[in-house]
Amino acid sequence: MKIRGVIFDMDGTITEPFFDFVKIKEEAGIGDVDMLDYLAAASGPERKRVQAIMTKFEDAGVAEARLNRGARELLDELARRGMPTALLTRNTRRSVDGVCRKLNLKFDIVVTREDGPYKPAPEPIWEIAKRWGVTPGEVLMVGDYKWDVLCARNAGALCALLSDGDEDAEWAKDADHIITELTKVIEIIEGKNR
Repeated sequence: MKIRGVIFDMDGTITEPFFDFVKIKEEAGIGDVDMLDYLAAASGPERKRVQAIMTKFEDAGVAEARLNRGARELLDELARRGMPTALLTRNTRRSVDGVCRKLNLKFDIVVTREDGPYKPAPEPIWEIAKRWGVTPGEVLMVGDYKWDVLCARNAGALCALLSDGDEDAEWAKDADHIITELTKVIEIIEGKNR
């Protein structure tokens, strides 16, 4: 099936990896649980405390944001081809807006964790595909972690895993493509990367 739109993860995909999730969880004292699930279940002072820690790290992420190798070239080529792009992230809108301003990034659609169900839920990809007027099977999700792979799989979309040596992880087997350079997305779109 022809790819008619590309959705990108932010940290570790469009931008160089920044967040040390182990360190964030240690500072928050939440153990080995998903941070967003923990935050969603927390209330009152605990929710405010954990949110403040996450905001501190996201603000640092904006300050330190750098484009990943090949990101500008890929985004420019997709724009030249008229291929719609979206950014789908578990970060906040504030964080995304800061990164996009700093790095001069533009996407047709931006979906953050505040916009509804977050990755790995399929709804964000379904909504993006609907807004583009395509089926989820015509969308390529490009990301670097299991939430991206699982989100694509749950939505019925294709997935390209930008690997940094984690292609042997159990969750990586569900990726349709494993790439080590962002510019390889063009080969996937052209049907040359099988």
